[in-house]
Amino acid sequence: MNVVLFGGTGFVGTHLARKLASMHFNIVVPTRRPHRHRDLLVLPTLKLVKANIQDEDDINKLVENANVVVNLVGILNETGKGSSFENIHVKFPEKLAKTCLKSQVNQFIHVSSIGANIDAPSAYLRSKGQAEALISRVAEQGLSTTIFRPSVIFGSDDSFTRRFEQLLKLSMGWFFLVSPESRMQPVYVQDVVECIAQAMNEPRAAGKCYELAGPEELNLFEIVSLIDELIQGNHKIIRLSPAISRRMAAFMQYIPGKPLTPDNLLSLQVPNVSSETLPEWFGIQPRRLADIAETYLRPRSPNRFDRYRARARR
Repeated sequence: MNVVLFGGTGFVGTHLARKLASMHFNIVVPTRRPHRHRDLLVLPTLKLVKANIQDEDDINKLVENANVVVNLVGILNETGKGSSFENIHVKFPEKLAKTCLKSQVNQFIHVSSIGANIDAPSAYLRSKGQAEALISRVAEQGLSTTIFRPSVIFGSDDSFTRRFEQLLKLSMGWFFLVSPESRMQPVYVQDVVECIAQAMNEPRAAGKCYELAGPEELNLFEIVSLIDELIQGNHKIIRLSPAISRRMAAFMQYIPGKPLTPDNLLSLQVPNVSSETLPEWFGIQPRRLADIAETYLRPRSPNRFDRYRARARR
């Protein structure tokens, strides 16, 4: 099986690459800066290829011998004309799907988001919905497609729980939380990649759209409270009203790294939950946030080997 992972150097992409390598698939990961991702080269069946995913010739070369193409490319915030929702979430997936159709790729897998809809309140979710609609049109011409719509994804190297961990540690006793009632079903990254891997070259997945969600529905206040408990922060978490949340987002969009933008806040107004369950053939029993987050957020007592490493500055 020859698999091309677009977005393979990101959070979900690196976990998926490791999963596919364990299945002995041949994996190609395109990137503009291969030297930044040499850690992936320890995977024996993975090849890093220098490429520009906005270049049509590069895309053609990458997919011409692929059995499966996976699109994991996505951004949470726009950072410029080249990195806009329109370019990254809409034009690129459509271009990639059409190239896969022309190259007779067996299967195109696209990772979207729960809440994706062309009528959604945020530009982020609207762009995700537009991409799904365009990919469906290409599928009508004969391309076998599978779409996954995960809720917020967590894991030890995520930018979700880790971001709140950092913010809590920087706070002095009080923590002001925007949109505390936002609802979501956090899903573990290993469960997500297991579903994607199981769907590869699987006839039952053709033409399907699967929502991926964890086993429990939580609001943002409950999630941040859990993170604070695990890191032993003992913060007083203050729920901000919708009006104050909007003012916070308007201010924080100008902070380096854009921790929160008005568009992020609009996305949070859409319930990030699912009433669907995965088909039995996936063989997946989603794991709870509390059970997994405890393994990497709760401080552990240092053992003698940790002390030796500290003395050796390693």
